[in-house]
Amino acid sequence: MELLIFVGSFFFLLFINVPIAVCMALSSVFYLLANGDLFLVSIIAPRFFAGINSFSMLAIPLFVLSGDLLSSGKASRVLLDAANSMVGHFKGGLSTVTTLACMFFGAVSGSGAATASAIGSVVAPETERLGYNKGYIAAIIAAAGPLGILIPPSIPMVVFGAATDTSIGALLLSGVGPGVLFGAIIIAYGYWISAKRGYGSISEFSWSKVVRTSRDAGWAFLTPVIIVGGIYSGLFTPTEAAAVAVLYSLFVGMFIYKGFGLKELPGIFLKSAIASAAIMFVVGGVVIFGWVLTREQIPQTITKAILANVTSPMTFLIIMNLIMLVAGMLMDPSPAIILFAPLLLPAAQAFNIDLVYFGSLMVANLAIGLITPPVALTLYVSSQICEVSMARIIKEVLPIVGLLVVGLLLLIVFPDICMFLPNLFFK
Repeated sequence: MELLIFVGSFFFLLFINVPIAVCMALSSVFYLLANGDLFLVSIIAPRFFAGINSFSMLAIPLFVLSGDLLSSGKASRVLLDAANSMVGHFKGGLSTVTTLACMFFGAVSGSGAATASAIGSVVAPETERLGYNKGYIAAIIAAAGPLGILIPPSIPMVVFGAATDTSIGALLLSGVGPGVLFGAIIIAYGYWISAKRGYGSISEFSWSKVVRTSRDAGWAFLTPVIIVGGIYSGLFTPTEAAAVAVLYSLFVGMFIYKGFGLKELPGIFLKSAIASAAIMFVVGGVVIFGWVLTREQIPQTITKAILANVTSPMTFLIIMNLIMLVAGMLMDPSPAIILFAPLLLPAAQAFNIDLVYFGSLMVANLAIGLITPPVALTLYVSSQICEVSMARIIKEVLPIVGLLVVGLLLLIVFPDICMFLPNLFFK
């Protein structure tokens, strides 16, 4: 009966649009009250804070702040100019430039929504002037934005690493292959659509322009290099790398790109604090929820059920991907990881699946979830920035979703796409 109250209250609260963190915390409280154990209810608050009181978790607000500093420092404009100089002369140049710029900015911000917002705000005003359908470009922005949670630094990768005690450095590198693959798929689709609809180039190629814009963008490009390189070389931990990234982003944004001054810093800090608090609130809620799940031995039950009916790692991975695709449609990446990783981790270990590879697949699924309704955070961001209806964006983005699912299957069939760099540097 108590378990029924637990599960039923969670889905009811989710159905009436209560925030996911509150859903998890309240359903856990209802379960404990139904058990009649007031002592367990009294330790919810300590468990909530214990869940976020982690040195590894400290990397999340620092990465958020680093991305906000560079975004405010006009890094999106500089990176877009660099992408334009490289591929703007191709057929359908705007879609290619937008995708490449999102990949560049994703390697700076680590956030799908931040990437879509930063690049979209620069691209959107130029769309119709250049003769492109605004709904189509909005879909490209929405689809390419989630590449930010695959290409390092990736906040969901940090969350997975902290939740499962997996090497964060290896996880960050594991996202490079899927990020490049998904980016290539979106670029190829954009090229085909542009040829079909008659979209032309948006700039002429010039080596001098490539050199100049690349030099300007080099300061931003150094951010992921510093983070991953520092972790790999042993100079600092992932959390310390995030702190170094903040200091570097502050210097570059203020003194190199001159996007903000001392007066703007409090506003940037406040924005980052609000975003970080939202993530941490979710983490705390999920910790409580996961504690109740463990108390009821639900992960163990799921593992036994999977092992009793699934005989091969490949079949398990396909099932896991289906679960995460559905989860990505309903939840943001970080809470989905914290909720489902502990549930599926025992089964993954039973099949001897590398946890770095497992985490990379989970994040790749959730990247697709960011553009798959009903949650589809980057779709909403792109809709607002480009001033295009959701129905119009969804129509344009659905073929891209289908192609990205094909890319996901390639990650299952060819795990080296994810594991080449981690194996090269961490094995």
